Amino acid sequence: MSALTPQHINDFHALLPAEEVIGPSSPLYKDNTLCWAYQKDLKPALVLCPTSLPSLQATLKYLSNSELDFAIRSGGCGSSSAKDVILSMSAFNDFTFNAEEETVLVGAGQTWGDIYRKMESLAPGFAVVGARTPYVGVGGSILSGGISWLSHEFGLAADPQNMLDAQLVLLDGRVVWASEEPALLWALRGGGGNFGALVAVRLKCYQYTDSIYSGSIYFPIEALEQVSVAVSEFANRPSDPKMAMHVFLGGWESSEITGEPAKPPMSIMVYDAHGEAHGRSEQGFKWALNIPGAVDETSTMTLRAVGDLQEVVRPMFGALHSHLAASIVQDIDPDFLLRAWNWLHTAIHTDSRLGAGTFVLLEIMQEKAFGSAGANDSTAWPHSSSRHILQLLTGFAPGSGCSDELALKLLETAPGEISSGRHVDGDYFPNFLNGYMQLGKVELAGLNKEDVLIITGQDYPTTFSHEIYGIVTKVGADARGLAEGDCVVGFSFDRFATFQRTSAYLLRKVKAGENVAEMLTLLMAYSGALHALTTLGDA
Repeated sequence: MSALTPQHINDFHALLPAEEVIGPSSPLYKDNTLCWAYQKDLKPALVLCPTSLPSLQATLKYLSNSELDFAIRSGGCGSSSAKDVILSMSAFNDFTFNAEEETVLVGAGQTWGDIYRKMESLAPGFAVVGARTPYVGVGGSILSGGISWLSHEFGLAADPQNMLDAQLVLLDGRVVWASEEPALLWALRGGGGNFGALVAVRLKCYQYTDSIYSGSIYFPIEALEQVSVAVSEFANRPSDPKMAMHVFLGGWESSEITGEPAKPPMSIMVYDAHGEAHGRSEQGFKWALNIPGAVDETSTMTLRAVGDLQEVVRPMFGALHSHLAASIVQDIDPDFLLRAWNWLHTAIHTDSRLGAGTFVLLEIMQEKAFGSAGANDSTAWPHSSSRHILQLLTGFAPGSGCSDELALKLLETAPGEISSGRHVDGDYFPNFLNGYMQLGKVELAGLNKEDVLIITGQDYPTTFSHEIYGIVTKVGADARGLAEGDCVVGFSFDRFATFQRTSAYLLRKVKAGENVAEMLTLLMAYSGALHALTTLGDA
């Protein structure tokens, strides 16, 4: 039940113009609350949609001093929701291209489709490192690392060479540029949310081709063994940063949701920035085109058009109970796709209602995708090797009678089955964390007078971050919002020593009734919402 009262609503109307306060009866409500996963929608009682920095400052300050459950929403793919209030960032849609510096300042409330259209129009010949799917929000994706088709050549969107700076509104209403506080900028580069409401990011632009060879090649299931061997051979070829590939399995019944004609349940999406001639050659993807039964739907297109290929999936947004997991896998052996198909086939035969929403997506990553930032501790992003992402989804239609418990149980065992026992516990891509995943925890000792944490514990290099939790035993003289006995969660921006200092704005106070273990996962998970922000003071 929502804790929102008529007094809260009156307060919001006093703080904000009427058009920035959106109730469930408004035609704008659905677009500002829709979650990718149907079951994650908590049906918020109210949406606040600030259109200016002063409005956002006032709103955050009010919410932080209330007991309301709130979440900040960028694009919605992170399924951020709250019982009481959604703070929508959709009005922060600025775009300023600096041709001399080859940079662009973009509002964090936009989707990457918005950015790619503006780049084509206002910055022709240039590209930024952004998400591969057009309806993904700018804010949440960058904060969780930001994997792009360009990552193979230029690194993650959040890497220092790509995300140059970020503007935030902190919990107390202050507006800051993260570059003014190096620890904060470090944390924003792949550290997830919870550090403030991301307003804008300054990104590096690169001169880039507008003639990319891309699209999908479809295969009959009879070609599975040949495709599996060929994909393994491609994954183990010498790295070419201008090439990338996704392998997709599943989707038998998804046409009922998307409205598109049914496609074969196995395909490869290719990407070659060398161009079509290279893409169709021996050095490119000729091996895939030559597999018997292959159906070629590839061509030359712009980067924006590559992203628009994913628009076919947009109707699935909010249409399914959807559970995702993405494990990091080191090796793609010749039988990898055979085991993936076996898992998929078994899952759907366990309960046929999973047929419309259960998929395998194998993302073949090149060397620079994870490791272009230099030292492992140069950003909050935890992975640095040239490993691949195995993205798995189990889902079913609302009201079908299938269970979330079954969908999660199938996900839990999948990485080990598909990787043939070689998956490392806790080694997951951070966007999609679930309660069964083994994540390390580190005990918290307390605060000193400079308002910094002193913690003890161990380093867990395979987790999304160096997580901490515990009870505050001493409050610094300048601390705001903390008291002795408060339970807090957060993370450190260094490897652990016997004792360590960590700035207090990397903390999140756990509210009454919240589960600490769940908050450790939520704190570092991908969240356009930056759920229940915390900026508890400056060190």
